[in-house]
Amino acid sequence: MYDLQRLLWDVRKDPELAERFRTEPDTVLDDYGIEGEERTAMRALDFKTLYERGANPYLLYFCALQIGVDRADYYARLRGESA
Repeated sequence: MYDLQRLLWDVRKDPELAERFRTEPDTVLDDYGIEGEERTAMRALDFKTLYERGANPYLLYFCALQIGVDRADYYARLRGESA
């Protein structure tokens, strides 16, 4: 979970990293060592699973905004209503 939290923090603070995640998510996930269910959830922008696994909701929200997920879509995904 630490590596995921670090990724969320860095994407929130670094627009260039956010753009890299949008265009080449697997490379960014590899760079941060994100694997397993966390990788699958991050790749799918499955914020509900990430939250349930213990991701910081503040970091999740601002990371989502930085990678281009609008607020309504973020909350729908958090409720598991959108894929």
